[in-house]
Amino acid sequence: MLFLPEYSMYYAKVNARSKNIEAAEPCDGPFIIALGELCRRYGLWIAAGMYERTDGLPYNTIAVLDDRGSLRGTHRKNRLYDAFGYRESDECRAGDKPFSPIETPAGKLGIITCFELRFPALAAEQKARGAETLFVPAGWVQGENKLLHWRTLLCARAIENGLTVLGADQYAPGKFVGHSMAFQPDGTALGELGEEQDLLIVKIN
Repeated sequence: MLFLPEYSMYYAKVNARSKNIEAAEPCDGPFIIALGELCRRYGLWIAAGMYERTDGLPYNTIAVLDDRGSLRGTHRKNRLYDAFGYRESDECRAGDKPFSPIETPAGKLGIITCFELRFPALAAEQKARGAETLFVPAGWVQGENKLLHWRTLLCARAIENGLTVLGADQYAPGKFVGHSMAFQPDGTALGELGEEQDLLIVKIN
């Protein structure tokens, strides 16, 4: 199973509000169709971030497709990144429901997105709904101690909930911290990438 970060489809460095609206697609649009083709070609599941079209601001959505290219679930980010001087709510619409965990090759999969990692109750809710593995796609913005926050919070959510936690962060020099990583339920690190674009392969028992 392939896990890709938040904003996998597109990320606007400037004029994000107008460009996000322009780039947004429905969940049966070209981006999902292209992902489905990759799923079928390589026989794998994919989870990836997109901007989901609405009649106004788009949703920041994570889509999960199976190895037949079928859309199996979506998570619309509930807690938008209105913090540290940034207002994601100026660019995206908030979702209003938690993700319903689904059976995948990585176990029963729960999802929280980026800033939602800072709210322990959201990870706990995924566990309560039956999740065995927690996927955290992100565009974790750089800043003082932000890499420490990313690593510590991923590990904490694993230990608190007895979950395997997979964090996939965007690669963008000068913008995001990178360092995609994974933790076992006891907090043991399964692997960590650096700041550069790369692929982390982990085995989940």
